[in-house]
Amino acid sequence: MPKAEAFWGDSARGRPLVGIKDLAWLVYLYPARWLTNRLPLRAAYALWDALAWLGAASLRAPRRKLLARLQLAFPSPAEAPLREKVATQFFRNAIVRFGGDLLLPRLAREGRLRQVDLIRLERLTDAIGKGKGAVLVSGHFMASRAAQHHLAAAGYPATSIRNLAPLSGSMGRLGERIVRRRYVEFLSEIIGSEISVDDPNRSLKMMARLRAGGLINFHVDAAFSRAVVEREFLGVTYPFGAGGFHLAWLVGAPVVPLTCLGNSRALRIEFGEPMYPADWPDRHAFAAAALDRVAQIIEQQVRRAPAEWDLWIRW
Repeated sequence: MPKAEAFWGDSARGRPLVGIKDLAWLVYLYPARWLTNRLPLRAAYALWDALAWLGAASLRAPRRKLLARLQLAFPSPAEAPLREKVATQFFRNAIVRFGGDLLLPRLAREGRLRQVDLIRLERLTDAIGKGKGAVLVSGHFMASRAAQHHLAAAGYPATSIRNLAPLSGSMGRLGERIVRRRYVEFLSEIIGSEISVDDPNRSLKMMARLRAGGLINFHVDAAFSRAVVEREFLGVTYPFGAGGFHLAWLVGAPVVPLTCLGNSRALRIEFGEPMYPADWPDRHAFAAAALDRVAQIIEQQVRRAPAEWDLWIRW
């Protein structure tokens, strides 16, 4: 079974000084950001819908890579039309999400992020009510940032565990040094509270947050953890980060699966059944069971809405 890493970016060797992606991100962070926040909201969404349609049609090389990945997850010949549909919709969703990211502060400020279905919120409130905070565990879905933004506005702010130096294989050297840093700063502005995966004190900070009754959020489908566990997942051998589950055990904090679909125009946020460390005999048994359950939930969600999972490829 192939490794997931085969679809995740390229080496930095041989990069040009300036790449097309560098220019695209410069336009996004400056003129596009300025224009999006000054247009009437309906016009801003119409602009990004048009860009999504044009952009998806032009991304031929990433589309081929995506189709190769989808072939492993949906291998049946009868699923060929599904693969083609997902390959088109994936890029449209991604581009619309980038536009939605630009609008999130404005939507929160104006109180216009209203089309939200919060499903089984009582599961989160019950978990928090135990007095040890909670660990929200999710996957990389395109609605994740909008969902976190909404939850914070609704009174449930979570500290994100983030990689502040993400891979950028298709950037040029200039973009790697300057543009990527500015994009990470922009994401930090809309995400809010965060802890870097490279912070040597990250575990202590996470434990302090939980012991204060707060929320921690991490994506289990990003293997930025000392404890990495491989599972068969969507047709490949996939690395999952299990460190958050071990931390939850040490603090006694419940783990709450979080799923989210949609975008900044319409969100669906659902909380899974909490998992309490005290229900397992030891830390390793809890981490293994929690990871298996969350990975299963994420795979089911991806199969229901494959065009909304962000990590099919890195492009």
